[in-house]
Amino acid sequence: MRRSSSNTVRALAAAALTVLALGVTAPAVAAPGGPVRGDAGGKAVTDTVETVPVTVDTSNQAGWWRPLDVVDGVSYFAFNAPASTASKHEVHLASRGADGTWTEGCLRSTAGGACVTFTDDNGHNQPSIVVDGDGVIHAFVSMHNEQWNVFRSSVPGDVTSLVEATSSMPDLDAAITYPVTARGPDGDAWVLVRVGTDAEGRREGRLYRYDLDTGVWDREAVVAAATGYSFYPDDLEVDADGRVHVLWEWGPFPADPARHLGSYATYDPSDGSFADVTGTALTGPITPTTPGSVVWRPFGAGEAIGSYTPALQTAKLALDGTELAGIVYRFVEADETAYDVRYTSWDGGAWNDESLIDASALGSGVSTVAAIDATSSGGVDRVYAVLAVQVCGENRSQVVRLERETVGTPWTARTVGTDQLGQQRLRAETVDGTDVLYLSAPLSETTRGTVRYAAIPRAASADTGGTSLQDIVSGLRGEASGKNVALGATVSVSSSLRADTGGALAVDGVCTDASRWISAVGDTAPTITAAWQTPTALAEIRVKSGYAGGVSTDSVLRDFTVEVRTGGAWVEVGRFDDNIAGTVTATVDGLVVDAVRLLITDPSASATDVARVFEIEAIAAPATESARNDDVPR
Repeated sequence: MRRSSSNTVRALAAAALTVLALGVTAPAVAAPGGPVRGDAGGKAVTDTVETVPVTVDTSNQAGWWRPLDVVDGVSYFAFNAPASTASKHEVHLASRGADGTWTEGCLRSTAGGACVTFTDDNGHNQPSIVVDGDGVIHAFVSMHNEQWNVFRSSVPGDVTSLVEATSSMPDLDAAITYPVTARGPDGDAWVLVRVGTDAEGRREGRLYRYDLDTGVWDREAVVAAATGYSFYPDDLEVDADGRVHVLWEWGPFPADPARHLGSYATYDPSDGSFADVTGTALTGPITPTTPGSVVWRPFGAGEAIGSYTPALQTAKLALDGTELAGIVYRFVEADETAYDVRYTSWDGGAWNDESLIDASALGSGVSTVAAIDATSSGGVDRVYAVLAVQVCGENRSQVVRLERETVGTPWTARTVGTDQLGQQRLRAETVDGTDVLYLSAPLSETTRGTVRYAAIPRAASADTGGTSLQDIVSGLRGEASGKNVALGATVSVSSSLRADTGGALAVDGVCTDASRWISAVGDTAPTITAAWQTPTALAEIRVKSGYAGGVSTDSVLRDFTVEVRTGGAWVEVGRFDDNIAGTVTATVDGLVVDAVRLLITDPSASATDVARVFEIEAIAAPATESARNDDVPR
């Protein structure tokens, strides 16, 4: 008889808290704009988001991964951390105790050795973890069509004790990619991977299992395989009855970023059988043409396995109890570039497909990110996704929660935490009435990133309707923050590179590479001044510089000051040295202003050392605030 994972892990998690108490506690705050909610007893509860006190590498981004596990009140986060060598990373784990204390450790070849480093490879070399029923942490890391990289904790629940355990795996000569993990109700650990059987003209999906009783990893089954196709794991869940729910996509052999034929099946380890969503038995390995209700996104008009569009990319499943609640996925229509977010569920006779986020309908420069997840409990479905907006020289993103009370009711939208610089990636897990989220923002500090922990209670919401996706996009664009009084201002500059790069382009409201003020080569201290007719109380000045898309931090303004003219005198409100951000903000704090200027002492770090300014925005203060000319910063 197998041991109960809840009892064994509970004791081990308590022991692990002894280690956790040595760590640090991150401040937990109610998420800005997060709804106030009521639990069953009427007590108010709120969404909580906190930044984990660690440093994240820019390579900490994937769509398929599971870098999160939660066991008896302890949350485990795995992430890529910066290494001392460029284009390399270490893999670290951090655990959050029930008291909010964080502890961090790295993966080592042997106990007491140096932290192991791996090559950066976005979308491939990222970690997945699972904690087994004895509290032992298993980490699968940084594999892109190469042999296993597996680490295991020497002490249950201790993130500082992980050492290499690759030799314990079966199929040591296999070429592994995309490990997706899960834990069963008996405490066994599972991992789903793609294996590169390239000599046979295919890359297949294999399922491996760690037996808690024997302490051994074994190959459990080949889930799916077909000549000319490549298997892409999406998600893996084990329900309370021990059935394994498997979600994947097919791509052309050997690989392609655009995938097709989203598929779902269950596996019963008690007899080694597969079944489709109706419970009908399937013959394994499953192929793209296996009869039954396996494919939830069939080929559309003009679509084939090698099509770049239409196509899907990234999917996650949600269980409500032991039943499939639904599948969230990203899909791009024919001849489009932006992936939408869609949701499909089985109604007993067919797959019902819904559009949740239509990226193109939200305006130019809007996209979704390969970062989605879904949860379900008590009939309430949730989807977590990321909206990204290109704003002048940088990309900003916002995690979004979509929710519906019952099938057939409208989905409402809410934000999770604050927007971040660059794309974000995520995973979610429901534990004890709360969705625990892992939120990675690998470019939030331009050359490094952050990871945040979020706890979103599933108690009935006390707010009404949340917000709209359009309002979220407007917030990312900065459109809701106040009037830009510098728009169309009179501009004077010290120089321009060409006639078509004049200063007026810095106040035209257009954020493209073709609409920038660019100073002349040789002007080592360029200046630009924008003035308007009516003195106005300002909240802040925003300066946006560089190239569209943030292709390099070298092109942004490096050293400069921001001054405003108030009462006929120039006052400094911001100074920026060694800047690498595409957008910077200087607080004006209600001063009545009729002009702004930039005094630049180092235009950029690029070989062509010129100033490149998309926009200078002067944002009016709210009408309810009084101007304070007597409160001049000194």
